[in-house]
Amino acid sequence: MSTHRIEVAGEVLELHPERAIHWPARRMLLVADVHFGKGAVFRRAGIAVPSGDTEDDLARLDRLIAEHAPAELVVLGDLVHGAPGSRSEWVDRVQRWRAAHRDVRMVLVAGNHDRHMDASRLGFVVRPDRVVQPPFVFAHHPDDDDRGYVLAGHVHPGIAVRDGWRKHRLPAFVFDARVGMLPAFGTLTGLHDVREEAGRRIVAVTPAGLLPLG
Repeated sequence: MSTHRIEVAGEVLELHPERAIHWPARRMLLVADVHFGKGAVFRRAGIAVPSGDTEDDLARLDRLIAEHAPAELVVLGDLVHGAPGSRSEWVDRVQRWRAAHRDVRMVLVAGNHDRHMDASRLGFVVRPDRVVQPPFVFAHHPDDDDRGYVLAGHVHPGIAVRDGWRKHRLPAFVFDARVGMLPAFGTLTGLHDVREEAGRRIVAVTPAGLLPLG
């Protein structure tokens, strides 16, 4: 699927329909809010959700890595959803996937859910605080930062788009003057509605590809 190029803080970023950003100048992929193990947490709580979410998300990451050949993958918080149980097969599956991409450096900028598990078990370098990578600051929470343009997750932004009489709620990339938010990457994640505003750039993720708005 085709990417959409956008200039942010003087850098060209490629937005991908798989809800990721590719920064070509640094050979870097950025995703947010993967929430590995969320389905398992729900099922342990007696909530009926289909299995296979981890496989789906790993397959999407495989496609992104194959397409862009990144040197580094950065997760902007919430790599995992909750503490793994004693028989959490998803942990072994992610570890095997990580071993298959040992040539890619993988970094987690820790989010609020990541307190439930030490992500170094999954082969990620864990950064407990924001990471400054000029001209950007990589973060989980989308709060302004004097050190650079913030790229963050946490919110799971979505936008309502009308198609004739139908209204669709779609994941979205959102770029304000000093802060940008990535859509949640994880299959089982929900959406938090954002509004179109003056000066705000929004790119919706549709089943057919990316849709710039405004």
